Amino acid sequence: MFRGYKNEEELTQNLIDAGCSETMITCFLSCFLHGDKTGSLCRLEERRAELLREIHKEQFCIEFLDEQLYSLKEQPK
Repeated sequence: MFRGYKNEEELTQNLIDAGCSETMITCFLSCFLHGDKTGSLCRLEERRAELLREIHKEQFCIEFLDEQLYSLKEQPK
């Protein structure tokens, strides 16, 4: 039933470790335990998309800082 997991608690802990909210975990487990593969996948894909948006936002900030650092280093003293 919990392919790759010993039990529901282990699966839940992995979702917590992935930063999933309590609401998302509840929705996922409800779908998962009722055999709703589409619903389960949808919850995981939503979380993945959320994380990807966060990464892209942080990447933009890093690129901005890199540009500022480069600009400052290139300026004459």
